[in-house]
Amino acid sequence: MSNPLVTVVVPTYKRAERLTRALDSILAQTYSNLEVLVVNDNEPSSEFDESTEAELVEYARRDSRLRCVHTAGKTGGGAARNFACRQASGEYLAFLDDDDIYLPDKIETQLSFMLDRDLDMSWQDVSWYDDSGNLVEHRRLDHCHDFSKDGLLRAHLLTPISPTAIYMLKKSLFVRTEGFGEVASGQDWWLMLRCIEADAKIGYMPGVYVHQILHKGERLSLGSNKIAGEEARHQVVESYYPRLSRRDIRYIEFRHNAVLAFSSLRSKALVSAAIYALKAVLASPTSCVREGIKYFTSGKDR
Repeated sequence: MSNPLVTVVVPTYKRAERLTRALDSILAQTYSNLEVLVVNDNEPSSEFDESTEAELVEYARRDSRLRCVHTAGKTGGGAARNFACRQASGEYLAFLDDDDIYLPDKIETQLSFMLDRDLDMSWQDVSWYDDSGNLVEHRRLDHCHDFSKDGLLRAHLLTPISPTAIYMLKKSLFVRTEGFGEVASGQDWWLMLRCIEADAKIGYMPGVYVHQILHKGERLSLGSNKIAGEEARHQVVESYYPRLSRRDIRYIEFRHNAVLAFSSLRSKALVSAAIYALKAVLASPTSCVREGIKYFTSGKDR
């Protein structure tokens, strides 16, 4: 295997106390030819900025592979990642949020998978854990069986291929696209769509190599941000309806309204949750029953 430089982009905002665990998991990778590019999205001179910079100075002293870039502050995850990717030195890009962790062989195994198959991009499975380390959900993203442009597009429109941390891609591919969506929620969905539309050679690597942490702190991807992001995404999905079957469209409408129902429920907007749930059932009763059975019988492994 060749030894290309891989840049791991880590956006951070108001989480200095969690950032250290994420950085430790990157610097402990079995693959060592890394650039760890932390993009500080805290407002300059704020208490969060100062605490983050203090942590980063200490890490930079210990490991020269780490460097930091600073946005204008509070630009959002998509804009921050785009800003950092444009300055990355690596031939390949990978991503980790500041409150999540890589397993030790994440970079080595995914890079080897891509090099062996001459891929421009790849994705993996994902697991979510709570703050106590308990498994909340394991999700296999194995729903794509046709890796042509049309096949990838259909798979991504029906069930989004995300989150960000499961991706690895060539920087040259990123440069050919507009990058992440600069929206409050779902930035990764836009990147994958743009890479598919760029006719990239993309593959799926089974297995979990990143743990995402569901914590009780501030999360911009929930509540009204989640609903707004889902609505913006769905408008784009609808533009592809002429290329999809009626069955696919019914499933997409079901899933869209189910996501909005769960998001409203988490925000305690019970009336909205009930309306979206009814819309989900009406869009595709079959999908509602099938996915409901799948959800409640498969438990954490889905």
